Amino acid sequence: MRVVIDTNVLISAIFWTGGPKQLLNKVRHGKILFITSQTLLNELKEVLVRKDKPFGLSEEEVDRVVSAVREVAEIVHTSSRVERCKHQNDNRVLECAVDGGAEYIITGDSDLLELKSFRKVKIIAVREFLMEVLNLE
Repeated sequence: MRVVIDTNVLISAIFWTGGPKQLLNKVRHGKILFITSQTLLNELKEVLVRKDKPFGLSEEEVDRVVSAVREVAEIVHTSSRVERCKHQNDNRVLECAVDGGAEYIITGDSDLLELKSFRKVKIIAVREFLMEVLNLE
């Protein structure tokens, strides 16, 4: 099963316990194929170093986090141009999903969740994915 995990879910998985961490553990154990793009990895890095965010990581720590994410992901080259959402970062998620042949986008972003699907890619929240797709509680 090929999935795009949105940046907000990845950050939750990295820093906290709960559904996002459970999802990332499924990726680490090879139960789910996590796909991402260089653009989404760049977004992750940008969010982690932003001064208005509570992470407080050094540049070196952020590089280690991004490298760890890269190790468990398949990096896809995106060539599609999508202009479906008002936020450009959301469009980049859709592009990654389409070009990477994803079955699901897993996100906490309300604008993406509102779409429900895009070009046969289901857009779903973490909890819903864990319960309905993986049959986990």
